Amino acid sequence: MKCFNISHERGCFMTNDHQPFPAGPASSDWISRMWIRLVHVFEENDKQDAFRLLHAAAPSYMLIAAAKRHGNIVIDGILSPITPGIVHVIRPGQRLELRYPSDGEQVLYGFHFDIYMPEENGVEQALISWVSEETIATASARLIGVCEKITVHWHSGDATDRLVSQAGFQELLHLLLKKQGHHEDALDQARDYLRSHYRDEITVERLSESAGMSRYHFMRSFKDRFGQSVIDYLTELRTNQAKLLMEEGRSLRDIAGEVGYKDPLYFSSQFKKHVGISPSIYMANRKCKTAAYSWPNLGHLLALQIIPYAAPIDQSWTDDYRKRYRYDVKVPLSHDYEFNRKALWRARPDRIVALEEMITDEEKIKLQQIAPVLFLPWQQETWRVHLQMTARFLDKEQEGEKWLSRYDDKADAVREKIPDAFRQGGLLILHVSARGIKIWGKRAGTVLYDDLQVGCAGGVERIRYTEFIEAEQLADFMADVVLMNVMKDRQSQMNWSRLKRSEHWQRLNAVQNRHVYVTSGLTWFGEPIMEYTAYQHYRFLQQLDLLFCARG
Repeated sequence: MKCFNISHERGCFMTNDHQPFPAGPASSDWISRMWIRLVHVFEENDKQDAFRLLHAAAPSYMLIAAAKRHGNIVIDGILSPITPGIVHVIRPGQRLELRYPSDGEQVLYGFHFDIYMPEENGVEQALISWVSEETIATASARLIGVCEKITVHWHSGDATDRLVSQAGFQELLHLLLKKQGHHEDALDQARDYLRSHYRDEITVERLSESAGMSRYHFMRSFKDRFGQSVIDYLTELRTNQAKLLMEEGRSLRDIAGEVGYKDPLYFSSQFKKHVGISPSIYMANRKCKTAAYSWPNLGHLLALQIIPYAAPIDQSWTDDYRKRYRYDVKVPLSHDYEFNRKALWRARPDRIVALEEMITDEEKIKLQQIAPVLFLPWQQETWRVHLQMTARFLDKEQEGEKWLSRYDDKADAVREKIPDAFRQGGLLILHVSARGIKIWGKRAGTVLYDDLQVGCAGGVERIRYTEFIEAEQLADFMADVVLMNVMKDRQSQMNWSRLKRSEHWQRLNAVQNRHVYVTSGLTWFGEPIMEYTAYQHYRFLQQLDLLFCARG
């Protein structure tokens, strides 16, 4: 699937893999040689389940638009937030899921359509370039107005009203295809410039000046709009292009110059900072195609400096993995046995790492017919054993032992910085999200309770991973110190504000003694069961190190 933005600069369509298409009559001539007909319309506003499979295989082309910013859409294992003004395009046969991590209102509009076109060279390819993963409309208000008109007339009960729906659908297509003349603002132009000139020497000052903004305002606006800083986005463009050149067998010196770095050593340091692995190790480990069947398998492979060739990257609780590794994971996996099996048969990985408890015996036999498989005993063994088993299976035992040694050294260093409050009493770990208050159990908090040897509050030992609780239950744990993470969304902040004002919270010993340590926005905190891995535990140690140093 592709996602395109349309740029006026030098008159070209710019796709997400940065391949230019000439604009003008020649590029849009295919539109006049095909028919597009609306065949079914649905509106969904009754959100009963946190997860819903709309289609295991879509029966036709589809457009999905949303009225509100809530939930996620997953297309063939690729997760994207549901956002007003974004229209998702689904091709026949693609798997389509909806996920709602918390309560909230949402109205979705879905349009099934057929395409009729002549059997001419170039027409089908032009269509494929247009049928993209998502496309940005002119304005969400106008977009939703058109969607409402199509839906109301389609379900009016009067067959003649469907002519209005057909006309409305053509209007929607026109809105999407014609959007380039309307939505191009300074930030879009800056991003398109980066895509086209990432090899050049680029400064934030020059970009902000071209955008007509102050440096500070431009940097803040760019990050708000696109979810990452200007420098991070530029580094991502250069890094992804470097990975392409690595696949061609180019030298690191040549690659550095090709992607905009004059100094190969500086390129290597930036690559390692962005990817987490040095360029030389990245190239060596990509020669073996490894598949991570389940979410947690990713964390052990990354600790061994292996980025999987196939893996699920539709984590609903965090976008860290998608931001870093979506480009590298060539085969996205899902939660459906048949979907994954077909994807792996096509990919033909050299080895597969999976979880023992999450796959049926019948499916295990089928996976073993594709490639050698390691099934980790997820519930019975610790994350250290999981890492050692994974390393042994992939002939990386030495790397695994070195990693564990570095981890233990880091834990020893962080243990020296633990505040006195953590040493004197029982610790309670909390996560506040839109769904409520979640307490971490003993296994979830293994970094603190086992590796840093911090005592847990009474009752924590009976909880294995996590458990939702009410404010009035907090006193039952008699915690002397509380470590908590609060998500940044509006509902989470409201829940946190309500908790702080409650009498149940004010009466806690940890609160009265000011032994409450608060972090914010650590999305993975909500699903420690999925992050029970070597990679995430080391990152947690680093975050605790910063927290303890900040509190002195």
